[in-house]
Amino acid sequence: MSRNVINIFPDELEEFRTKTRERNYLLIDVRQPREYAEGHIPGAQLIPLPEIENRIGELGSEQNLILYCRSGGRSAVAAALIKDIGPRQGRIYNLVGGIAGWEGKELKDIPHLELFPRDMPLAQTLFRAMNMEKGAWLFYQDLSQEYAGTELGDMVKDLGGMEEVHARSIFTYWSKLRPAPAAESFEALFERLDGKIMEGGKPISAWMARLGRNPEDRTLRLLELACEIEYYAYDLYRGLAKRDADPEAVKTYLLLAEQEKAHVRVISKALNKAFGD
Repeated sequence: MSRNVINIFPDELEEFRTKTRERNYLLIDVRQPREYAEGHIPGAQLIPLPEIENRIGELGSEQNLILYCRSGGRSAVAAALIKDIGPRQGRIYNLVGGIAGWEGKELKDIPHLELFPRDMPLAQTLFRAMNMEKGAWLFYQDLSQEYAGTELGDMVKDLGGMEEVHARSIFTYWSKLRPAPAAESFEALFERLDGKIMEGGKPISAWMARLGRNPEDRTLRLLELACEIEYYAYDLYRGLAKRDADPEAVKTYLLLAEQEKAHVRVISKALNKAFGD
């Protein structure tokens, strides 16, 4: 039974396909139909990320699944959603670097920062998580102002609103852990948080750099990164739940993880609306 998503690199994919019978695996492209039509890995079946959960019945439980997108972010989200639906006999692979890596393009990654040491108390962990939500909010705020008055600007503003709502939810859990009621309101605390590090342990500048400036695929890149940002947060909270022995902490982290997964679904629907054919 597959318990984890396995990263597979482009050179390993070729070796895997050479040694594995076709009936024992499915190669799945989770991008949008337009992207798939422009070019895809030979033999890949198209199941866009927004459709993954509804089409899980098409994926044999005994088959190995290899998922890819443009750079690895959306496919990581798709793999996590499939893994959470239920147990499988086959393994789930995510193609690192996506089709860009498979085509031999240079891959750039930013080191993940260890922001949550094992001995960090739950209250401090939640406070730091709130600050990361503030970072994501600032990221979307900057973009909503850049695209003010456009459909993209409105969409990004809504994404920022989701981050603020989640930060407020974390504030509720955090307040319960204080020895006395919080001395300041959520609004006051959120205002003073610096948000220098976003979800995924990366600074805002790093996410902005990955977004690029090409207007032709700006919307797609933005939604793709938004999916990845929420996936990082989802993965973070699930990881914290697994390593914590305190039942209350585990419950809190899992609730936060479910909220992040809900954000992924919202972004998936936006992808389908913007690029579904």
